[in-house]
Amino acid sequence: MSEMSKNEKMARKDPLVQRLSADLGSRLLEVRTSEGLSQTTLAEMVGTKHPRISNLEGGLVDVRLSDIVKLARALDVNPGELLDLAAYKLEDYPLPLPDNHARM
Repeated sequence: MSEMSKNEKMARKDPLVQRLSADLGSRLLEVRTSEGLSQTTLAEMVGTKHPRISNLEGGLVDVRLSDIVKLARALDVNPGELLDLAAYKLEDYPLPLPDNHARM
């Protein structure tokens, strides 16, 4: 497994990453459907494929800042309407202990 893959795997275990992904996905679904757009149409608007939009809405993938900007432009909303980072505090989402520190 490459170092990048290990880092991505660790990031996916981070409860804050999980919360952000889920909240972005829910908000993306809400805005997309309120605009009457299908996942396929939105995917075409941002230059990706339908499964990527589905995975984003399901909170299953990490999102790049450039993705948030593309989505916001396509949906004609401010990026903060898709994900309000100020609403999250690190202390509310402590990192889990590494697997090698798990209790026996």
